[in-house]
Amino acid sequence: MLHVKGTPANLVGNALLLGYEEEIIDWRWMLSAIRRRLSFIVKLMLLAAALAALYVVMRPVTYTAHTHLLLTNLKLTFSRDDALFAESLPDPSFLETQMQIMRSEKIALAVADRLRSSEGAEAPSPGLLQRLREEAAARIGALATPTPEGGTETPLDAILRDAAEALRPVAAGEASDPDGARRTAMRELQANYNVDRIGMSNIVMIRAAALDPERAARIANEVARAYIDDQVAARIEAAQSASIWLRERLRDVGPKTRVIAQAAPPTDKSNPRGVLIIALAALAGCSLGVTYALLRQMFDRTLQCPEQLVRASGTQCLGIVPRLRGAGLLARWRERLRRRGTPLRPLSIADYAATHAASTFAQTLSHAKVAIDLGLAPRAPRCIGVTAAFAGEGTSTVALNLAHLLASRGERVLLIDGNGADPGLTRRLLRRPQDGLVECLAAGGLSAGAVQVDPADGMHFLPFGRTDAPRAAPVWTEAMRGLLAAAGRDYDTVICDLPPLARVAEARAAAQYVSGVVLVAGWRQVESEHLRLGLAQAGLIREKLLGAVLNRVDVAAFRRTGSPAAAFLWRASGRGQA
Repeated sequence: MLHVKGTPANLVGNALLLGYEEEIIDWRWMLSAIRRRLSFIVKLMLLAAALAALYVVMRPVTYTAHTHLLLTNLKLTFSRDDALFAESLPDPSFLETQMQIMRSEKIALAVADRLRSSEGAEAPSPGLLQRLREEAAARIGALATPTPEGGTETPLDAILRDAAEALRPVAAGEASDPDGARRTAMRELQANYNVDRIGMSNIVMIRAAALDPERAARIANEVARAYIDDQVAARIEAAQSASIWLRERLRDVGPKTRVIAQAAPPTDKSNPRGVLIIALAALAGCSLGVTYALLRQMFDRTLQCPEQLVRASGTQCLGIVPRLRGAGLLARWRERLRRRGTPLRPLSIADYAATHAASTFAQTLSHAKVAIDLGLAPRAPRCIGVTAAFAGEGTSTVALNLAHLLASRGERVLLIDGNGADPGLTRRLLRRPQDGLVECLAAGGLSAGAVQVDPADGMHFLPFGRTDAPRAAPVWTEAMRGLLAAAGRDYDTVICDLPPLARVAEARAAAQYVSGVVLVAGWRQVESEHLRLGLAQAGLIREKLLGAVLNRVDVAAFRRTGSPAAAFLWRASGRGQA
């Protein structure tokens, strides 16, 4: 009997065997990662843009006014006959000192007091978060029922009112703490104006922002006025202790300030452009999505392309099985088996490959048949096992469709449910429990009464047995060898649904009695390392591998993996049509 070991010579150069090298992270890898999750990136970018648009719509409109001051530094110099005033050269440290004075709390507090005295205590403009909290508090408070006079408040109303109070922003306690209110107004004023030097000149610009253009101009002009008054007061204080002759001269020494451009109410908004904010938010969302895609790709070790399957299994990739959607499209199977007395339960995808000869599923299983014919001796008994690394990767569906495909082509096929860990074929195909493999092994031979026949194509099925009965002994023993030998005389091909590789003991035992193995790997279900480890522990199964099938593939996402073999299979499948 001829078995496939490693990579057969007739498979060298197969396009689906590409990728034995380790995965390299380069621009192709990054582009592939982005393409795989392009829809997520687009959704995140649109979400960020939508949130930015909501902010642009709800943000308050601000205006910025400018006042320009010319600062000069006069120094007192003495000659033989008199004292002279000389203007010093521009000094960056002098200008920085004066700008810090304009930004100081003393100036800001003086401006805040002037504004409060002339305008009254103007409440600060609520921000976006504060407005949302006020709106939520109002809506929650409206849900509470008014308590009648002398009545008792219900617990639900009390909870609603407490929640509304917790959400409502706390008002400033100006009446109870006047000094605190002044300092709060001063800090808000400092946050709304700034002082900058214009180029390398001695001109300083005071920039003030407010929701009202009139108030913005007033703040800028008041800051300039408060600074000038503070400088005048400083010169007067310095001159108080000097002599009469020197006092008259000290009055003019120090910084000289001249307002060269007084602030006027601005006519244009100073908010950043909404289009720019939305564009930057969309760019940030896109960057976040790309970063997530790259990190997800870096840490995602599941099988996503044929190259990864080849590297993990060491055998050829026979093809892909697309994810089948819509059992209603396969109703013909149900109609065929709605005959009175038919023991098999209708199953929508049981013979999908046989009834859809042009489908990708049928092409993959046809390739599997070719691999079986090439890998096994022509006249030897052919017992093909179908297994996977873990349960739930679709071995039963692949084994069932392979049996129907061979039966539809005139072969005598026996399908055996040999998965004692999870006899899924038996549960899916039989309407009620009945004798099967367990009972045949106990009787010492294949029983005709235990074999069920599909009337559509003549495929024979041997269920696992009465799954509700306790099983004292494993099925993959020497008794199975005799049963398979007897089946080999009556059938051209025997297909066994094997236990998964994770069931190490049962998988190693079953490997002794099968001629070849078809491996099923769930797309994005099993990690490469887990599949490699399972095959390493499976004994003879690795040596008897005829090929591997990538199951439950999303064809639309499969083509975006950047894999040459994936692109080849996608084009061979008729551009994604199953």
